[in-house]
Amino acid sequence: MVDIKTQIEDYLDLLKMNHSWNAKEGFFELIFSERKDAKNATPDDTNTFQYTIYIKPGVKWVQIYTEVYPLASIPDKKRDEVFLELLRANREYAEVCFDFDKSNKYIGSSQEMMVQGLNFDGFREEFLAVPWAVKKFWSEIAPKFNLK
Repeated sequence: MVDIKTQIEDYLDLLKMNHSWNAKEGFFELIFSERKDAKNATPDDTNTFQYTIYIKPGVKWVQIYTEVYPLASIPDKKRDEVFLELLRANREYAEVCFDFDKSNKYIGSSQEMMVQGLNFDGFREEFLAVPWAVKKFWSEIAPKFNLK
C-alpha cells in the first residue's frame, strides 16, 4: 500500500509541478509565480510576484493552503468591506475558499480533502483551486480596494 506522502508526490509529478518536501514541518512546498492582473504570467515576465503553496498530508486530511495578503496591509476603514468581498467570493465561486491564518495574521486560501477518498482527479481539482483563488484575489478583489 502506498503511503499518502508518496501518493501526493506522484500526483504532483503527474501535474509536472516542481516541489520540495520539508521534512521538519511535514509538508510539500511549491513556489508559484503570478501577476497581479488578469493576464497569465510568462517565464520572462517581470511583472510577477511569488508565493508558496503548502500541501500537508495528515492521518485523515490533506490540507492545501497559501498566504494571500497580510491583514495589517488592509486599511482599518476598508477591512469590513474587504471581508465581505472575500465572503462573497467564497459563495460565488465554488473553487474559492478564503480564510484567515491567525498565527501569521494573513488572509489565506485553502482546500482540504479526506485521505480516505484521495484520487488524482479530486487532488488536481482541490490543488488547482488554491492558485485560482490567489489569481481571483489579485485580479478582482484587490483592485476594488486599491490593495497593492
